[in-house]
Amino acid sequence: MAGSLVFRKFDHVKEELTKCIESFMSQFACVWEECGYNKETIEQRCESIKTHHWRLFEDMLEEEQETKTGIIKKIENYLKEASELSQDLGVHIEVTGYESLPLCDVERSLRNKIENYRKVKEQRMEKLSRLQHRERVICDTLDIQPSQDFANKVPTEQQLEEFEAYINEKNEEKARLLQVFQDTKSTIINLMTELEIVPSLQFEKLVVCEQDSVFRLTKENMTSLRQLHQRLERQLEETKAEATELREKLSLLWDRLHEDYRHREELLSTHRGHSTSTLRALKEELKRCEELKRQNIKRFVEEIRKELKQWWDNCCVGEMERANFLPFSSDCYTEDLLELHELEVEKYRSHYNENMVIFELANKRQELWDKMLELEDRANDPNRLFHNRGGQLLLEEKERKNIQKELPKVEKELCKYIELYEEKSHKPFKFHGERVIDIINKQWEAHKNNKEQQKMAKKVARDHLLEVESKLGSQSRAAKRKIVPATPAPSSVKQRKVIKNDGTCATEKHFRPKPCTTVSRNIFPETRTNSDVSGDSNLTTYTDFQDHLEVLNQEGTCRSSVVPGRCLRERNMQVVTPLKTPSKIPSKLFPTPGTAIKSTPQSRATPIKPPRKNVTGQQSTTKTSRTIPRLVRGTQNSPMYQREVVDW
Repeated sequence: MAGSLVFRKFDHVKEELTKCIESFMSQFACVWEECGYNKETIEQRCESIKTHHWRLFEDMLEEEQETKTGIIKKIENYLKEASELSQDLGVHIEVTGYESLPLCDVERSLRNKIENYRKVKEQRMEKLSRLQHRERVICDTLDIQPSQDFANKVPTEQQLEEFEAYINEKNEEKARLLQVFQDTKSTIINLMTELEIVPSLQFEKLVVCEQDSVFRLTKENMTSLRQLHQRLERQLEETKAEATELREKLSLLWDRLHEDYRHREELLSTHRGHSTSTLRALKEELKRCEELKRQNIKRFVEEIRKELKQWWDNCCVGEMERANFLPFSSDCYTEDLLELHELEVEKYRSHYNENMVIFELANKRQELWDKMLELEDRANDPNRLFHNRGGQLLLEEKERKNIQKELPKVEKELCKYIELYEEKSHKPFKFHGERVIDIINKQWEAHKNNKEQQKMAKKVARDHLLEVESKLGSQSRAAKRKIVPATPAPSSVKQRKVIKNDGTCATEKHFRPKPCTTVSRNIFPETRTNSDVSGDSNLTTYTDFQDHLEVLNQEGTCRSSVVPGRCLRERNMQVVTPLKTPSKIPSKLFPTPGTAIKSTPQSRATPIKPPRKNVTGQQSTTKTSRTIPRLVRGTQNSPMYQREVVDW
């Protein structure tokens, strides 16, 4: 179809050219004829016209051939470029199916397609260029090498995405480091201001004085920045510690020198904090006080000896250990002597502060121990039953259970800390020259022995009263109440079984009269003689009967709810008896024979109405003296822990 169109155009052009040639040749003939050219000239001129047109057509044909060749060459170049773009862009460019198309159409189609892929390539290269520029800036700031070099190659979309993510990550790292730098810079400026120092080194000037953009966030610079910050913080801590130490030394020296409080407050209020000027002023004041101390060395030694003695008391130092510090008794007052005392004070001050938890636990344990002994003493007091107001006995029982629960825990924790101390220091922890654990063991051993002695004393008293009971017999019980029989009254008929002589059983009816008795309530006569009791040579006094009644009350065999043992005891103290019986077991378990035991009259003459239940009588207790170490908290001016004597 395209060929037919070309040939139709060719025929049309041929016709036009034929007409044009015929017209021009007619005109040439007229001109030549008018000019009178001969035949040879006309032939020459016709040959020239033919040659000229021939060459013209040849040139035009050659030019068209060159145009065709150029189109073919372009197509070839497009095909080659398509192959390269396909490889660079990582895509497949379709270049087939052009066999039936004219060369111009093929060239045009390939050109359009290649131009589209060129744009894709250009876009990728432009994006790569921008990313590489960002990377160079970040790498220059962070002082790191570029991640990769594409070497003028066209990256794929995936490569560009990964490269951009990498740059974004580095940019975030840069922003983080910049924030760290700014925060650290602000802290460094504050530290320098607080310390009253100015930047002196080149790096310090770079950090403090220059703009943030000038500082390169390299690893070396960030490390140096961190070291500078740490150095200033250490310097600040050291300065604070030095200022605190200077103030403590000044306070101690002021106290020993009895410095005026107005001067102290003025100096401390003027020089606050821990700046360089403050340290300078404190050092100058300390130097002045040290000079005064050297001038008053004797008074300083005497005062520091008082302080040392207080720390000895606080740490419960034994007499032998105190005596080992020979400078304490020296009368050669020199600076060396004062320094030795200061070292000794610092030694025990540190010992106390480092082991404060042990001292606190020891004090808590001693408080629980004392409370336990107090509750045991209350439990042995018979009068406690008559003063049970507000649930006092219940409160004591709860407190006793709490102590039984807490005391083992405190002792266990105390022993744990002591063991840690002894493992660390390789020496025993002592109070007054004796190991704390040994003191605790002795207290428990003494407590156990005391319990055994109390049991033995009660047993001796009980045996003694049983012996008295055996002597009293039935006559003593008959003397308690006098029953006066009255006129019997009829009662209901009673039946009982009677066994006869032959072994048979019979029922016997009898009347049991209801006696109308009058019981004498005067059970505490003002006077009593031996004639009131039947004249048995083995009987003793009424006091023995009272002791026996108290034992029965203690054992729970006495069922009387009206007359407790203590009432009998109080009333009996007012009468005169031939033989006095001690109302309490003496403090010594076995008194010396012939020693008189005094009894103190009770202050209450009329007993309080007892409860209806069986009331335990007065318990006999025996106290023996035991001297064991005891831990007692002291005041600020007294030893925190001291030895005392605990009376059991």
